[in-house]
Amino acid sequence: MTRMYIKMITLFIGLWVLLAVTAFPVSALPMPAAEKGRVFDPAELLTPDEETALSARMEALSAEYRVELYFATYRADHVFDDYLGDKYCAEIRNLRSEDAVLLIVTYDELYDEYFYDMYTYGRADRRISGTEVDYILDKGAVYNNLKSGRVAEGSEAFFEWSGKAYEGRVGVSYAIIIPVCAVIGLLIGWGVCCGVSASYKRKHSSVDYPLDRFAKLDLTSESDTFVTKTVTRSRVPRSNASGGGGSSSHGGGGGHRGGR
Repeated sequence: MTRMYIKMITLFIGLWVLLAVTAFPVSALPMPAAEKGRVFDPAELLTPDEETALSARMEALSAEYRVELYFATYRADHVFDDYLGDKYCAEIRNLRSEDAVLLIVTYDELYDEYFYDMYTYGRADRRISGTEVDYILDKGAVYNNLKSGRVAEGSEAFFEWSGKAYEGRVGVSYAIIIPVCAVIGLLIGWGVCCGVSASYKRKHSSVDYPLDRFAKLDLTSESDTFVTKTVTRSRVPRSNASGGGGSSSHGGGGGHRGGR
């Protein structure tokens, strides 16, 4: 009898475990990071063909510039509804241990607008300077396309310039800016000095009417009268925008470099 009870209990536990596993929805299981690829588009801002093409292009750029490139989308339906890089790292893959650049494109359904934010991790955080970040975010092929809803075109341009910035430098170099500004400053200074010198050398004509001989001024009294005095002060709010295209109200968290 004891063996029979043990068999019945074992069979009952086995059936219960089988039932629990069968009833658990497969879709609720977390998808392995490797199966999600470089493009994560839950907001469906890309067509299937665009997603395939962008993924292939990102793979090629990652190999060319030796930096990992990732892309994610999000739909925001209320104010302060953001998908941050920290959430991507927690839900999809942890980029903090990689040399990576992440682009998150957000479609704000409340205002029917597109926003995008840049995140860098590992050596990408050091090799891509703040000046280069603004240059990439404000680049016409990036800003105009993404803000207009042409997500595939804008994202491809973003990753191309990000790869170039990681491998070398994008934008105008300070090695060019400083000498050019110095030369322009010298030319302006030389012109001002020449103008002042010429004005002192120029002969001035004599006074036509001798006031000291035919006019006389005697000051008899003086007074200052203040009827009223009003001082008005106005406060002008400062703008927090950075770069030519302004800053985004979305984005934030670790690795965030800027957004539009």
